[in-house]
Amino acid sequence: MVDITEITTEYEKIRADRQPLAEKFLSGERPYMIYQMPDNQKYNIWGDIRTSEQCFNENIKRVNASLDIPSDHLPVMQPWFGTGLYANMFGCKYIWRVGEAPAVEYMYRSIDEVRHVKRPDWSKSEIAHLVLDTIRYFKARTGDAIPIVWTDTQSASDTASLILDACETFTGCLTEPETIMRFMRIINSLIIEFGQIQTDLIGSALIRPGHTLLSGDGFSGFTVSDDNLAVGSPAVNKEFNLALDEEIGCAMGGVAIHSCGIWTHTMPLLKEAVPSCVAIEAAVDKAFDPNPNEPEKVRDALAGSGIHVQARVTGETDKLLETVKRLLHPELKLIVYPGFIDLKTAHRNYEQLENLLSSYYCL
Repeated sequence: MVDITEITTEYEKIRADRQPLAEKFLSGERPYMIYQMPDNQKYNIWGDIRTSEQCFNENIKRVNASLDIPSDHLPVMQPWFGTGLYANMFGCKYIWRVGEAPAVEYMYRSIDEVRHVKRPDWSKSEIAHLVLDTIRYFKARTGDAIPIVWTDTQSASDTASLILDACETFTGCLTEPETIMRFMRIINSLIIEFGQIQTDLIGSALIRPGHTLLSGDGFSGFTVSDDNLAVGSPAVNKEFNLALDEEIGCAMGGVAIHSCGIWTHTMPLLKEAVPSCVAIEAAVDKAFDPNPNEPEKVRDALAGSGIHVQARVTGETDKLLETVKRLLHPELKLIVYPGFIDLKTAHRNYEQLENLLSSYYCL
C-alpha cells in the first residue's frame, strides 16, 4: 500500500528541481531533455484496467516508482481504458479479456454503411463516462498535487479503422475520399469536444502534451496517436491524417503526434501541413518497435522545424549513445527516451547522455 501524502510531498520536490530544466528547454538554452520511466511491463497502466480505483492504484504506483529514476520529466496520471474510446461512442462494443488491454469490435464492414452516418452523442458511451469518472477519482484522491493528462486519444484515421473495416477505410481514401473525410471529420469533432470536456474537468492539474510524450509545466499541445501514418502514403497522410490533426491542434492549443512504425516518409510534411504541431514521437530502435525509423531520416526531416522530437531508443548504454549521436543536429529540439533496464543502468544512462548532449550543444 502506498502512502499518498508521502508521494505528493516528494513530488513537490522533484517538480521544483525539474521545472528549471523545462524552462531552459522551452527557451532553447538547453535544447534537449532526458525522459526515463519505469519498466512498462511492471505496471499495469495500459493493460486490463476496468475501474477508476484500479486505474488510480496502478498510476500512483508508477508515479511513485518514477520518483527514484533520474529524468527531466514530470510523472503523470492518465485515465487510460484502451484505444477504442471514440469507437465506443459510435456503438462499437468493448472486448475485455483477462490480463490484456481491451479491444473493440468494429461496427461496419462496408463504406456504404458510413456514407450517411450521423454524429453520435458521446454521453451515451460507457467508456467516455468511465474516463470522466476516473478523472474525478484522481482529483478526489490527490487534488492538483500530481498532474493528470488526457486519456489516450486515437486520431480520426485510427478510430475510423476501428469502426469500419480497416481495408474499407484505407481503400475509401482513394475511391471515395469525400465520404471518408466526412466520416473522419465527425470523429474529429468528437475528439475536440471530449478533449475540451476533459480539460475543464482536470482543471489546473492538467499538464501537456500528455499520453506518451514528455510533459511538463509550460509545455503545450495535445497528444494524438496517429499510427496509420506508418501505412499511408505521404499524399494520403497529408490529405486526411495531417489535415485532421491540424484541426485538433488549432482547437487544443497545438498537437503532438505519435505513430508506431516507420513514418519518416511523412515527417517532412509536418511543418507545412501541421503548423500547430509542437512535438512528435517515434521509435528509432528495435528495442521499442520492430520497425524503427532511421535516426538520420528523423533528424533530417525535423531539424530547424522547432518541433520537439521525442526519440524512443534502447536502454543499453553503448547502443543508446551511438544511436543518439546519429540524431544530433544543432537545430533539433531533442527528447531522448531510453528503455528502462534497471535503476543502476538508468543512473548511468542519464549521466552519460547528459555528458554527451551538454558537450554537443556546448553547454
